[in-house]
Amino acid sequence: MLEGEAYWGRIRGIKRNLYIVEMVLVIIAGLVLVITSGEFSADPFMLPFDKLLWFIAIMLFVIEIQHFVFRTMQLNIARSDSIKYIMATNSIRRGVVVAIVSVIIAALLLFPGAAHNIETSISYKGTVTPGEFEIFQNRDFLGLTTINTITVHCSGPSNVYLISQFIYDQYPADQRMDHPLNSETFANPDLTIDLRSMGSKITTYYIFTQGVGTATNNTKVDYTLDTTISGTVTSFIPIIAMLFVVANSVWITYLYPLRRKCACKSIYK
Repeated sequence: MLEGEAYWGRIRGIKRNLYIVEMVLVIIAGLVLVITSGEFSADPFMLPFDKLLWFIAIMLFVIEIQHFVFRTMQLNIARSDSIKYIMATNSIRRGVVVAIVSVIIAALLLFPGAAHNIETSISYKGTVTPGEFEIFQNRDFLGLTTINTITVHCSGPSNVYLISQFIYDQYPADQRMDHPLNSETFANPDLTIDLRSMGSKITTYYIFTQGVGTATNNTKVDYTLDTTISGTVTSFIPIIAMLFVVANSVWITYLYPLRRKCACKSIYK
């Protein structure tokens, strides 16, 4: 068995090589997941990061366990109680920070109503009047949020039309509203348009309005783009976060008696 500095150098070399392998694995797996997801788009640009997020979270947890293993090896070969005391103290501090951050992440996503409040805060509100239009995309470019529905409130009877980029490009202005994506267009005063049946790929949409009767030219239409967070974020990430909490709690429990034992002989307090 290698001794002293040679052994420490060997451990550092193994750690470095493992990190390189894991980085390459994440890159390759990321490309495969992005390509096979069927949601990657160049125009409009979309990189479905939500499909990669769960894999990155798992790899981070694997790296965390790997850190525990290498730190244990270093503690076992350290000859000085002072060095062991410093390493144990630093590891405990790091473990506490990671556990606290993980608890906060899990609480934000699991606490009743928390995710809903976040979704409400990021749901865009706007106003459109006859003769004008509003443009939006149903997903963000990383795929972490999706607009599932559009809630409309009108100051008077109105027709509200949802038009895709394809229809907008294919037809002249006077024919676009003859091809709406929503089967129900009349709002008096409210209307909800469901986008979930229109596919998950990133798409550009337009909202057009047309007043009915005496409200033809002065109708104000308020709308809300009801946004939801990716299921990967709200369901899988809290599980990984709790695994971080459990793993670091066990790690701290293991280190604390060792730290107390080495503190008696350590020159550092």
